[in-house]
Amino acid sequence: MLDSIVILINQLEDILVIIGIISVVIFIISLLLIPYLLGLMPLNYFLKNSENKLKIRRPFNLIKLILKTLTGFILLIVGIIMLVTPGQGLISILLGLFLMEFPGKRQLELKLINHNLTFKTLNWLRFKANKPPFKR
Repeated sequence: MLDSIVILINQLEDILVIIGIISVVIFIISLLLIPYLLGLMPLNYFLKNSENKLKIRRPFNLIKLILKTLTGFILLIVGIIMLVTPGQGLISILLGLFLMEFPGKRQLELKLINHNLTFKTLNWLRFKANKPPFKR
């Protein structure tokens, strides 16, 4: 049995090296990008009365919304990948959800942010970006 595992690893060596390199690149990008993106969010983002209504009045706003949602989706997928590889998987998933637009998003955000460990982690990452902590 051990021999078959060694043979399988030898056959997949190139793929495993590529996966390792991609994992390291995603890890480094997440260390740099996540605090920056959290720093862009306003302090009062999680206050119940600060809910933003979706407004698309110009074509530029639609393009901006599509790019924001696409970035959120990419962060969501990368976060899921980082659950099994090194990186800030859960925080990437949360940030991806914060960027995307979908029904029930606000209720989900408020439920997630009411978890103290999540709130402390997000504020710690904002601190790393030299930004004041979120209010809730």
